[in-house]
Amino acid sequence: MLAFIGTRVTNAIAEGLNRIVKIVKNRASGFRHLDAFSDMIYLTVGDLDLPGQIPVRFRTL
Repeated sequence: MLAFIGTRVTNAIAEGLNRIVKIVKNRASGFRHLDAFSDMIYLTVGDLDLPGQIPVRFRTL
């Protein structure tokens, strides 16, 4: 509390990311490799437009 009053900095962003990682960890219980888990975190947290990455000629919708 005193640190916030002095600096006006909170750890809200870190806590929010922590929550998202915890949710992904619970969903990722079947992953066998750490790479798959980290990829899922990046896909969940990152601002990716996956449909936008597919070339128009391959889109079905």
